[in-house]
Amino acid sequence: MNNLNVRRLWQLIKIDLSTNRKLISMTAILLIIFFALLPFHFSESIGTYLFVLYVGGFIVTSHAFNDLHDPKKGYYYLTLPCSNLEKFLSKWLMTSIGYALSVLLIYYVFSILSMLLNKLVFGYSQPPLNLMQTTLWIGIGKYFILQSIVLLGAIFFKRHVLIKTALSLSAFFIAIGLTVIVATWMFYPLNIATSLIGAIMTTLKGGYFIFWILLAPFCWYITYVRLCESEIR
Repeated sequence: MNNLNVRRLWQLIKIDLSTNRKLISMTAILLIIFFALLPFHFSESIGTYLFVLYVGGFIVTSHAFNDLHDPKKGYYYLTLPCSNLEKFLSKWLMTSIGYALSVLLIYYVFSILSMLLNKLVFGYSQPPLNLMQTTLWIGIGKYFILQSIVLLGAIFFKRHVLIKTALSLSAFFIAIGLTVIVATWMFYPLNIATSLIGAIMTTLKGGYFIFWILLAPFCWYITYVRLCESEIR
């Protein structure tokens, strides 16, 4: 089945939340402790939020398909009465939008508490996290894109997901880089080294734009296909 039923999807999300409640509880406790120990002048920093978003989000995403890789739990998970599309969306929603907004809410609350405490102790206050800043939402958008790579790695690798994903990604970029260098050297009409380097940089800039546009849909599609193949096996 590849159809989508919102009610069934919601039930699956609740099952996933219940199954991973220990990981979720541990993550929430660590976040609260980390934010509570932050100095006052870091409590409204977008950089601090994005650091927690990326590092914590990648770690959480790397465990997204633990049940699928477990021989006993995998059979139960694959036989749930829901479509593969719903299984994929459940994992993606929890590790991307769900995680990003949950961390943002916790961080925003702590930024308000820090403002009030700062006012009480030192007599002056700093503004809480500004949710309207463009930089904040651009950072979240980039997280959604980069997180798709980790989600893809999570369904391919059983253990050491982050390390294996990073190594695979590095090998991929090295191969792409060498291909671009060789192709530019072969077809670029000038033999001047500086001109060659300039041509390579221009090519990479064009590829950079394509990278951000196409990467996430590509990774989501491959993750979904891999999930379907797991059911067949």
